[in-house]
Amino acid sequence: MVKQTCQISLAFLPLVSCLYSAKFIVALFDLTIPSPLLAMLILIGLLYFNVIQPTRIAPVAVPTLKYMALFFVPAGVGILQYTALLAQNSYLLLCVLIIVPTVGLICVGYIANQGAHRD
Repeated sequence: MVKQTCQISLAFLPLVSCLYSAKFIVALFDLTIPSPLLAMLILIGLLYFNVIQPTRIAPVAVPTLKYMALFFVPAGVGILQYTALLAQNSYLLLCVLIIVPTVGLICVGYIANQGAHRD
């Protein structure tokens, strides 16, 4: 039990270090990027260059990824607070959700088709 607690505590250390380093960088340089996003980029860089081994953060990362859906509950609750507004603008939302991707696909298809003729 004590060994597992120490492993989890040591696994949190690189994650928390990345987060607070990112918060410091954002505050120091007055950046507009969210500090958690910068922390993830720092962590990815550290993992990519093998500064941190993935097995070292696995005791924290695996359970966190297992219950990742819980992190989306606040966003779902936020959407539910605006159901009346969403219902009022449902036609506009449906049009945007259908028309924008369709136009995008048509444009990409047209451009790809023009490029295929040049080969």
